[in-house]
Amino acid sequence: MEPAPSSLPALLGAAHLLALVGYFAAVFHLVRLFNAHRHALTKWEPERGALHTRFAGMERRALFGLAWPMLLLLLVTGAWMLWLHPGLIKEPFMMVKLGLVALLFGYQLMVHRVQGRLNAADLNWSGVRLWVFGHGSTLLLVALVLSMALRDHLGWIWGSIGLLVLGGVIAYLIASMRKDREPSENA
Repeated sequence: MEPAPSSLPALLGAAHLLALVGYFAAVFHLVRLFNAHRHALTKWEPERGALHTRFAGMERRALFGLAWPMLLLLLVTGAWMLWLHPGLIKEPFMMVKLGLVALLFGYQLMVHRVQGRLNAADLNWSGVRLWVFGHGSTLLLVALVLSMALRDHLGWIWGSIGLLVLGGVIAYLIASMRKDREPSENA
């Protein structure tokens, strides 16, 4: 049975939301795999080789089987919805959202690069740097959700200021976490 033409925007919106959820689930999973993979590379052989092979396979399946397809579905459904409602492109919240989507795509390219470097056992990032990198996706998710939830009340200037404040709070939390992890001089 063919859906009615009036239900197409609702179906596109649902597919768009499912793609967003699937993408971020994949990215959150990948970053956890990256941390575990990085830790596994510090082990001795033969355990290191076996873990490296296992993590490389899991990361490849999550990246190419879930993250990239969900991101592409997210982009296609978003573009389709903009094609159906071209007036949205003039809205201030849409400028913020499109900017965030561009950042999201850049973030995905970084995820792809980190996976490639880990696969080559060539990533020299610290655990804290990977932790911060993983929370970049959290920042993007919060910003995307807030930009949509507050779209009628939020101009691009306030959206940008809110994103900067959120980034500042996360930077402060990271700095305080680093202080807690550094060994004291008296120890």
